[in-house]
Amino acid sequence: MRFSTLVAALASSAATTSLAAPSPSKGHVLHEKRDGKPHLWEKRDRAARSQVLPIRIGLRQRNLENAERYIYEVSDPHSPNFGTHWTAEQVANTFAPSTTTKNAVLNWLVDSGIELPRITLSKGHNWVEFSGTVEEAERLFSTEYWHYQHVENGGLRLAVDEYSLPEHVQKHVDFVMPTVQLDGLKPVANTNHGRGLSAIIPGGASLGSLPCGKLVTIECLRKLYKFPEGKTIAKGNKIGIAEWADYLYEPDLPLFYKNFTKPQIPAKTKPEFVAIDGGLTANLTTVSEGSGVEAALDVQTVYSIIHPQGVRYYQVGDGINVDSVGTFNIFLDALDESYCTYEGGDQPYVDPAYPDPNDNELGYQGPLQCGGAPKSNVISVSYGQIEGALPYFYQIRQCNEWMKLGLQGVSVIYASGDSGVANRYNSGYPNSCLNADQLFVDNNGTRYSPSFPVNCPYITSVGATSLIGNDTDSGERAVSQPSTGPANAYYSGGGFSNYFPMPSYQKSAVTHFLKNYAPNYGPNVYNDSGNARGFPDVAAIGLSVATVWNGSTYGVGGTSASAPIFAGIVTLLNEARIAIGKGPIGFLNPTLYKHPEAFNDITIGNNPGCGTGGFNATPGWDPVTGLGSPNYEKLLPIFLRLP
Repeated sequence: MRFSTLVAALASSAATTSLAAPSPSKGHVLHEKRDGKPHLWEKRDRAARSQVLPIRIGLRQRNLENAERYIYEVSDPHSPNFGTHWTAEQVANTFAPSTTTKNAVLNWLVDSGIELPRITLSKGHNWVEFSGTVEEAERLFSTEYWHYQHVENGGLRLAVDEYSLPEHVQKHVDFVMPTVQLDGLKPVANTNHGRGLSAIIPGGASLGSLPCGKLVTIECLRKLYKFPEGKTIAKGNKIGIAEWADYLYEPDLPLFYKNFTKPQIPAKTKPEFVAIDGGLTANLTTVSEGSGVEAALDVQTVYSIIHPQGVRYYQVGDGINVDSVGTFNIFLDALDESYCTYEGGDQPYVDPAYPDPNDNELGYQGPLQCGGAPKSNVISVSYGQIEGALPYFYQIRQCNEWMKLGLQGVSVIYASGDSGVANRYNSGYPNSCLNADQLFVDNNGTRYSPSFPVNCPYITSVGATSLIGNDTDSGERAVSQPSTGPANAYYSGGGFSNYFPMPSYQKSAVTHFLKNYAPNYGPNVYNDSGNARGFPDVAAIGLSVATVWNGSTYGVGGTSASAPIFAGIVTLLNEARIAIGKGPIGFLNPTLYKHPEAFNDITIGNNPGCGTGGFNATPGWDPVTGLGSPNYEKLLPIFLRLP
């Protein structure tokens, strides 16, 4: 049977009878394939044909080919529509899948023997789901399901090496799951606490007690980046800080305020706490386990910059559900209800499921939070992952959601990573690179390993610098902290994506670097095609930043410090715009790249890894420190002049 509209089809599903067993699928074309051997997973045996799977098919959205044009219309400083940000309803209506797409997929499933009453359509009409056997899935997708076992924890997962779709259906589908997905990566905090780079200060410290080269405080940052004390509290302009399995220990805040803020922040000041899918507050147990330095660094740093403006603290996940510990998608779920069902929603074996499906009494047992969390104009995230460890379509989907937030006036700022041109597979793992031939994560690899999601062109990525001498007048260089241990070296994360093309806003800057300063390592070491997204976009101090944790003072290092510093300065710029009746900046990059003169160009240092010296910090943009560090006095008139 055929359906002229999907709604009519579902309305009549109760009267639909089971169809005869279909003939074998014909005309399939390869849709997605895992490149190379899975990192830390071993292929075991075929899945039982009768085993039931939750099968989800992500429908291709409309107008994504116009995404760059749409976001430039509201973020390009030369656009007459700069700052005319979209509503959530506009975003949903613009990108919803077409009726043709929905019906094509439904008709294929029914013709293939999947009875209509078994099929569920999301309320946003973005994906279809049904429970099917391995036998049905193998026939639909022309593939084989195997058990894979994790070599370290022994966990088992079902996956395929590749899968195909009928040619007439493929153009309507973004991806199918579960298929090639294996890794459920916990976001890695880009901070170097506990790695010899976050030194405890014996006897404590306070403003002015140590030179800036030894301990970076708010006074150092104001001198270096020329921004004023915060004095305003614009309505709706709280900065957002997101954390995963690292918990803010609030008893540390009064001591930080007393010793490291000027004007001194009142002792009772606390961030707005937003719990997402069981997000917990810190306690003595989490502190005893070493958790909390990342959260302390992020929150204390931004408070010192933006107060009296407030902080919105998103605590994401329960820290218990770690069978598929997930990425950033449950955070996006909470911000935007449509994302929960966008192009397949959360992925089995990549994103955590709520209620917690594991036999775990401590796990969050409520439903997946879908919308309802307040959006901030600026969101700072100090976590990252590996581009080469997650499926291509998965990253494209998430990147498009960051684009949608940019359309709505949100500035998304991420730390670029602490491993130079290499990466860390997960917390506690040594730096790793990619296999030169097949681009999978390989501890013995020699190809540079870009980070995710800073590879997404709709995110502002922040690299790290340090002071050259003991005072701010000495200037900055790319951070450089070599170490004898394989997991301990610290360099500013940067490079070129193997997945995302170069956005037009950075074409001139990146082309200048490639033409004049690119190392001649060849295409097997990094993507030197001249058409790849380069990162980071900007940089800020990322070493010896004053932080109070568990009653002691530390100088903390990591791009985890750089991201909230830059995000705090952007929040001050928004405060100034709002004060004269204008809106938040939103997506930053088109304006930033048009004004390199508003940055302190960093030309000293590099970010080695993968057996090479990496890239060098050079005049102009470079994949170590981006455009450089911010000069607030130069950025302010630029953004105040914009509509």
